[in-house]
Amino acid sequence: MAAFFPNVLDKFLSPTFLEEVRKKFHYDETQIHEFQAVAEEMLPLMREEAFWEKSVYSGKNKHQSESYSVIYEQVVMSLGNGIDCLQERYSERKMLSHSYMIEVLAGEFLLQGYAAYNCYIQKNTDWHVAKYHFLGSEEDFPLEMLPELLKTLTPLITCNSAFCMLPKKSVAFIAELTRDDKVRCRGICVDCSNLNCSGRMAEGSLAWKRVPVMTDMQLTYGYGQIFGLF
Repeated sequence: MAAFFPNVLDKFLSPTFLEEVRKKFHYDETQIHEFQAVAEEMLPLMREEAFWEKSVYSGKNKHQSESYSVIYEQVVMSLGNGIDCLQERYSERKMLSHSYMIEVLAGEFLLQGYAAYNCYIQKNTDWHVAKYHFLGSEEDFPLEMLPELLKTLTPLITCNSAFCMLPKKSVAFIAELTRDDKVRCRGICVDCSNLNCSGRMAEGSLAWKRVPVMTDMQLTYGYGQIFGLF
């Protein structure tokens, strides 16, 4: 098990990172201090518990190209239980805006982990990332393989019968690696089939306009379910 990428952790409280996240999720400028306060509570927990792990994936993608050699790695990243506990405390105190801030900050932080993994592979091996494969998105990598993948990699992440991982702020994926310089990963969202992902929303679209503003007020049943309030 390796501690989470130090260069990513060191930038978590940077004004640049926080401002990018604030703007992406449409927080008002008046909320920047609140936003930073939540991040300051998160960082010590992540420094203590966040980690990542990898190992060679022995399964073979039957659709892999024969035009270049590839290998596969199975990888997990997690922010640890402390972040989940902090988010639960916020929810119990009805501080739903703080709870949602953890959600968006954690998600954007984990996104930085993919780029850090790319750099790690290129710096420390003769390979580089050609593509990411996410369980449940392709026939060759079914969601049902998640329990065994976690069992192989680490006892610190588990999943339930619905394949929800604990700690909640965790990700698992298969990285396709190559030595072919003409084949480079264009980003984790390329070739994703999830048409409902908020990352696909064009600004100004109907879906974009439906993104809620999270405040400390009574939420709908759906959002209450997300935060475990009902």
